[in-house]
Amino acid sequence: QIARPLGRLERVARRVAGGDLSARAKIEGSREQRSLGESFNEMTDRVQRLLDSQRAFVADASHQLRTPLTGLRLRIEEARASGVSPSAAGELDAGAAEVDRLAQIVEELLVLSRAGEHELPGEHLELRGAVERALVRWRAAAGERDIALETGELEGGAVWCAQADADRALDVLVENALCYAPRGSRVTLASAQGQIEVRDRGPGLAAEDGESIFERFHRGSAGRNGPSGSGLGLAIARELARAWGGEVTLRNREGGGAVATLMLAQRPR
Repeated sequence: QIARPLGRLERVARRVAGGDLSARAKIEGSREQRSLGESFNEMTDRVQRLLDSQRAFVADASHQLRTPLTGLRLRIEEARASGVSPSAAGELDAGAAEVDRLAQIVEELLVLSRAGEHELPGEHLELRGAVERALVRWRAAAGERDIALETGELEGGAVWCAQADADRALDVLVENALCYAPRGSRVTLASAQGQIEVRDRGPGLAAEDGESIFERFHRGSAGRNGPSGSGLGLAIARELARAWGGEVTLRNREGGGAVATLMLAQRPR
């Protein structure tokens, strides 16, 4: 009578710790156990309200920032076109690039605020098709960096996800690989049962990176010493994958480089 209610409460607590904020404890057992269950549910309700308000704030702020950023870029372009000295033109170009970078961060924050809401309907997606679409989208960018974008083993099979979310998550992994892969190297996309791997020959992960590489605005050791970025890409990819019962992982590749894996559920949850 004492252990079973506590065991059920522990299982609910683990669900909440794993991100399922809809889980609630059953009010049962002795007076003390019932009080504990009620306190746990009140805490979970408060956490959910706080997270919902944070998402709403980020979404509203992102929407509101879009218009002034667009206006600022137009003003910079008009100033550039009006005829300025070469040094001033260089400064204006740098300013436009910073505006574009800020606009990208705003867009990524908006995606993060919506992750998990399932705005798009799920569907059965063929992994081979997802890989082929990514090749079409990124082959030109790979060519500009003198990197060969190729396919490895492509096993069949389908997963359950909105196509736009799967493509967005995969784009993050491919873009990262192209950013860190050295010129003249290869980036390989391969699919297996329920997952897609993106393999590169870049610097890989440092020992201190670990799971922190997926934290928002956190950039690993390679990112701090390499190309510029927002530090939101991997967080977006993981949030999108988890919204459909999947996961994104990153590990070092044998022989040098990294392997990013997008895993998705093979049936609706």
